[in-house]
Amino acid sequence: MLDGGWENLIHSNKFKYIDAYMLGGKNKAGCVCSEKDQETKSEKGCSCNGKGAGCDEERALRVVTAPRIYRERRPVKGEVVTVIDVKFSSSGIDLSEAWSRAVPRGDVHEIMLWNPLGEGEDAAAVAFIEITQGGNIVNGDEVRVDGEPIGNLTGFDYNHMPNHMNMVVEVNNLDPKLKLGSIFEFVPNPMLSIIGDGDCC
Repeated sequence: MLDGGWENLIHSNKFKYIDAYMLGGKNKAGCVCSEKDQETKSEKGCSCNGKGAGCDEERALRVVTAPRIYRERRPVKGEVVTVIDVKFSSSGIDLSEAWSRAVPRGDVHEIMLWNPLGEGEDAAAVAFIEITQGGNIVNGDEVRVDGEPIGNLTGFDYNHMPNHMNMVVEVNNLDPKLKLGSIFEFVPNPMLSIIGDGDCC
């Protein structure tokens, strides 16, 4: 056993886990300067009047908006099979260009939460879920845990493929009430149910 026992071992592994998220993603944050500052961008990033990233910086994931092409969809449900407790920077999240994914019953995927108003550790990995009712999930779907809305689906991250997909949910609270057996539900957003122009899926 390492000096310090299990606590040190868990602490060490937790930070290796966080590093994996931060190094795995390719998302680059945007930079938004205050009105008094001039925004400049280069290959090294962005800065406001040469201040670097310490200025009024807004980190935002590149979220793909789903077209309004769906006439009807049933909710997708998944049961929590693993509860995770780790927070990290959303810079480690790399959203795909897909706005929807088909998820068959029996698949196991990870749930990540993202708070766009958060600072520093603005994302969290909270659970693995096993899909109990398959279907099609779409960016913008309302996400509920045990019947309570927690946020909206914002995209899909493939950093951990082929093992599993990461479903990213935009929230204002990174600490939802979760336990083994909790049910995640992806409920179609009625604003996406109107038939319109756009390429499918």
